[in-house]
Amino acid sequence: MTVLTSFGPEDMEDLGYQGTIAELVERRARKAMELGVHGVVASPLEAAAVRRIIGPEALLVTPGVRSAGIDAGDQKRVATPAQAIRDGASYLVIGRQVTRAADPAAEIDRILLELAERP
Repeated sequence: MTVLTSFGPEDMEDLGYQGTIAELVERRARKAMELGVHGVVASPLEAAAVRRIIGPEALLVTPGVRSAGIDAGDQKRVATPAQAIRDGASYLVIGRQVTRAADPAAEIDRILLELAERP
């Protein structure tokens, strides 16, 4: 895990981290590759930068994925499924949008349609 998607700049300061979230994510992604890890978990907002660091073969799992118009809840760094895929995500973690939907199967169909229609 690089940095939790529920973290914002104020959390970094509260925990005493120097620099930005993006800088910490990039440091952790580089360290993971140096250690021989086969993939990382990162916010979809950092997916493109992380993909450049980890290369095309490593896995990139992105939590904090929501369709446009869906409430972000406690997540501070989110993106749409299409955006996450476009930026290099291998796997999307889409939880509450589906689990809290009145019709979870219909919500999954909506997400799949959204991905099929992406440019």
